[in-house]
Amino acid sequence: MASSIFGIGTSGLLTAQRQLATASHNISNVNTEGYARQRAEQAARLPQFSGSGYIGTGVEVQTTVRLANEFLEEQVRTSNSEFGKYDAFYALSTQVDNILANPDSGLAPTMESFFSALQEVNDNPSSTPARQVLISEANTMTERFKLLDDRFIQLNNQVNQQLTDLTQEISDAARSVAKLNVSIVQRTGAGQGDLPNDLIDQREVLIKQIAEKIDVSVIYQDDGAANLFIGSGQSLVIGSTAAVISTTTNAFNAEDLDIVLQQGSGSVNITKAVTGGELQGVLDFKENVLEPSRRSLGRIAIALTEEINQQHQMGMTLQDTGAGFNLGGNFFSDLSGPITGLPGPGSTTNVSVSITDSRVLSVSDYSLSRDGAGVYTLTRLSDNQTFPPPPAAPVNTIAALNAVISSTEGFTISNDIANNEVFLLRPTFDAAANINVQVSDVLDIAVASPIVSGAISNADGSAINTGTGDISLPLEYRTSTGQTLPLVNTSAANLTDIPMTPQVQLEFESAAVVANEFEITNLPAGTTIDYFDLGTGAWVTGAAVSPIPYDPATDSGTVYIVNYASGDSFAFQMNGSPDTNDSFKIAENSKPYDDNRNGLLMVKLQTAKTLENNSTDFQAGYAMIVSDVGTKTHSAEVDLLAQQTLGEQAKATRESYSGVNLDEEAADLLKYQQAYQAAARVISAADEMFQALLGAVR
Repeated sequence: MASSIFGIGTSGLLTAQRQLATASHNISNVNTEGYARQRAEQAARLPQFSGSGYIGTGVEVQTTVRLANEFLEEQVRTSNSEFGKYDAFYALSTQVDNILANPDSGLAPTMESFFSALQEVNDNPSSTPARQVLISEANTMTERFKLLDDRFIQLNNQVNQQLTDLTQEISDAARSVAKLNVSIVQRTGAGQGDLPNDLIDQREVLIKQIAEKIDVSVIYQDDGAANLFIGSGQSLVIGSTAAVISTTTNAFNAEDLDIVLQQGSGSVNITKAVTGGELQGVLDFKENVLEPSRRSLGRIAIALTEEINQQHQMGMTLQDTGAGFNLGGNFFSDLSGPITGLPGPGSTTNVSVSITDSRVLSVSDYSLSRDGAGVYTLTRLSDNQTFPPPPAAPVNTIAALNAVISSTEGFTISNDIANNEVFLLRPTFDAAANINVQVSDVLDIAVASPIVSGAISNADGSAINTGTGDISLPLEYRTSTGQTLPLVNTSAANLTDIPMTPQVQLEFESAAVVANEFEITNLPAGTTIDYFDLGTGAWVTGAAVSPIPYDPATDSGTVYIVNYASGDSFAFQMNGSPDTNDSFKIAENSKPYDDNRNGLLMVKLQTAKTLENNSTDFQAGYAMIVSDVGTKTHSAEVDLLAQQTLGEQAKATRESYSGVNLDEEAADLLKYQQAYQAAARVISAADEMFQALLGAVR
């Protein structure tokens, strides 16, 4: 009897000792990251049969369990992944928001200063200092475009570095998980199914670290190994084997990096499949903030230069060559192209795009491909709209494709490509980096109008005309083919191809000749007239110079286009009701010094609706970029704060179940200590009984 009591006491002593050790282990690891508290599970030993029934034989520790709940662990991993995504996105997006919205470093103040300087020139067209200030402000504005674009390039480099670092960290952690899998499987086998809890804790910490960088799902095997999967089911860790995540140069653009997953000798591009974690946050920032902002800035640069250049070319400079004053050239560099397309793998054709209409130009990139049957497909990547849009018939030539997109997308493509080739087209992407001021001489600023018009007067300046008619020079006009041309359309730098010496004269016929017609004099042979007949609603093209019909009742407001044999032209507009023999003149501007008519039209471009299909001006277009980035940044901040709260709740819930509670452990220590002491007393009692038995034998 003493012997069995001795054995029972010993089992209780050893069990209490094991429980004391486990509680001590918990207390020691109270601050260990990811530690899940452990508990020594005890159970009664198998009883021993006797003549009077089964008699208990004591207690034993069956195993030491790790108090962890997979559902709670998954919640923590998910919250880590979401927090990492929003944190990375917000940190990067804030930088763009600060750049664009800053009143000192943003584009808006420099555009305002440029148009203000242009207005100063209009106020005093012959002022050299005012003209010099205009050139200076124009250079400041173009430098601001370049500065912003350069900042975007720096951010893109930062994104690439972060992608490289994150993929390296994920790969390192995955290899560590695979190594721990090996150790856990080995120790689980050696322990006959008992798990090495501390190694599992270390593995869980690594998995949570991976989840901060990329969303990961975990499947546990019966042997204790953990298999990790990312993206759309790609395996990151299978047992003892870990895949490698790395970056590689984008197939189209060397400035961009793609994410690849290498498993053995094969690799797969998972850039579009990445979900969750810092990796997705960085990729989302690049796709939804950085690149759209850069393309939008480029579109403003293209639209601004195109509109200013077009209007500037309508004007006359103060540069007198002896043959007359020069017409305006490009005020800014021409950003309309050709813009080289980026070839995909195996594509060798040289393809470029040229901007035809910045007013309808989108901020999207495009994919151009031609299949094995020679059918072209142009895809607008911002919304995956294809051209020609279905169910339109497919096209097999670039010319046919250009006929579809030139008016709707605002650009044309240079030439046909080979079958099975693919290109990335970026019409606006690099535009802001290439903007420059072309005018360096103050005399080359064209704020004057190249031609003047008015009524013929007497030598003393008194009026001759008695009617209410007048002649004006329109800003621009549309031809019979729908083409929009400036007031003066000439291939020469001055008006030598449009002779107006001494002047073009219009004289209305008397009723005795032919009523409601006018003669045009001083035009060379071969000159014709185009005009839109308001009475019939039809274009009249190639009409003889004289006589030209004009009925005040139906033709007031008609624009007449004078076409020279050289292909050059100019336009004028008749209004009102001229009397018989009333005369008007159109002449080359010989005194442009104090003329600001073209400059006033250039200033109007500041508020003209020249973006988004004639719905937005330059400043509002830039404000749209700032607003879009600001909205996305604020949304990311809200999501980040919300996810931070959810993450704290998930961790608190996990800690309430798996974390070490010092008060609870202290109480357990006391309980196990008392059990230990009681078991020791049992052993002591058994010893006394044994000694008594030995004494009785003597």
